Amino acid sequence: MRQLRFFAALLACLAALAVAGCGGDDGGSGGLGAPLSYVPADTPFAISIDTDLEGEQYKSLDSILNRFPGADPIKNLIKGQLSMGQDGVEFDEDIKPLLGNPAVISATDVSSFLAPSEEANFVAALEVADKDKLDSLIEKTGADDTGESPGGATVYRDQDTWFAVDDDVVVLAGSRELLAAALERANGGDSLSEDDFDKGLEGLPDDALARVYVDVQGLLGQSEDAAAARKIEWVDALRTLGLTVSARKDSIDVEFNLRTDGDDLTDEDLPVASGDEAAKVVQRPGEIGVGVRDPGQLVAFFESALQAVDPRTFGDYEQGKRALSARLDLDVDKDLIDQLTGNLSVSATIDGEFGVRAEVKDPETVARSVAKLADALPQFGLGGKVTRAGELYTLHGSDGPTFVFGVVNGALVVATDAARARSVATAEPEAVEGAAGSLALRADAEGIARQVITQLAPNLNIPDPFIPLLARPFDELRGSVTTSAAGMKGKFSLTLD
Repeated sequence: MRQLRFFAALLACLAALAVAGCGGDDGGSGGLGAPLSYVPADTPFAISIDTDLEGEQYKSLDSILNRFPGADPIKNLIKGQLSMGQDGVEFDEDIKPLLGNPAVISATDVSSFLAPSEEANFVAALEVADKDKLDSLIEKTGADDTGESPGGATVYRDQDTWFAVDDDVVVLAGSRELLAAALERANGGDSLSEDDFDKGLEGLPDDALARVYVDVQGLLGQSEDAAAARKIEWVDALRTLGLTVSARKDSIDVEFNLRTDGDDLTDEDLPVASGDEAAKVVQRPGEIGVGVRDPGQLVAFFESALQAVDPRTFGDYEQGKRALSARLDLDVDKDLIDQLTGNLSVSATIDGEFGVRAEVKDPETVARSVAKLADALPQFGLGGKVTRAGELYTLHGSDGPTFVFGVVNGALVVATDAARARSVATAEPEAVEGAAGSLALRADAEGIARQVITQLAPNLNIPDPFIPLLARPFDELRGSVTTSAAGMKGKFSLTLD
């Protein structure tokens, strides 16, 4: 985004307000109607951000931050940054009184919204809680009054930034032209309605810190490559994505609802298996565990998508499978892919170590297929040689072992080393608390945080004794996704001790 001096504290840094943990006056009474009136009806992306510092979201975030050492200095540092480095501007005196109502940021092109300033096609608006304080802040920043728009809004220029004050709404845009269009739109143009915004977030929390609306087809329409993706029935049926980020007393929750026009969709059209039956996860200390129910559905979706988007490549893919089947004297579909009907569990580290465990219909059939595949891998140029130790095969590359695979304890396993392969093979996948659907995740948040902080510590000058203290408040990351012809719904929670 462009350089914003007074507005940066209102929008770009709103997430940091929670860290400041500085309560404020009760929020204003304005809803989303006023700021949304400046947003184009066909916007592909809009986000509403809670700015009520006295609300439960900020109280919860402040409580979470207080679990970490050094919380107060961090709050004071951010409050100082939110004063914008402008002489005479103080957060508590000049910025906090403006907040309380939801701020809205939208983009006509999400990629440009995140790009350098010259390409920033966005519109942002906030109905301020104290108009007099806004006038005072503008005066302190020294922005130039360039006159009134046809609708009566006062237009300002602050270096290369253009914004306007329309009654008690402050509006910012990526260019003077976008600002003029936003002001005209608010005076009777075609804008995104609050009903349409709320419909895109149906079933998600109303009291979230951030609420995101995405017109999926609008986004796809901006890319020539995406036009080909619409040949996939499920992609063509996508309509809106709603996503929320909420702060609770002991967790930060991310929930989403990806809606489809599913009248013509069947379960076979979906990218992952439908239904509420929860996938199970192998959880190892300090690692990320992912579970997928009926992974064969993923393969089937990939094949149908490839056939729809690129028939020639799909033809080559099918020919390759037939050639492989003939060469190995097996049926790739029947003896390998169709065997993947149970639960697939993945446990991985942030350093790239992993173990995969897949339940199969007929372990003996899969074991014979794996043995044939092991003999053929070097012939395909995949590694120098394959060695065997019991039920496990190790593929060796020029730099040493590449990965280990085999059928152990009735499950197909692939891992970065033999010990990990045997560990995940003998592990019993477990349900994730509160999970439902064919995708599930569970991670040791404290263990992962400790690893990340350890890697960052030398550059951040964090003493070793502080590493466990910084990681200790983290507990678990868990979540799941359910899928149906009507769409996908999911929730992921980072819990804290």
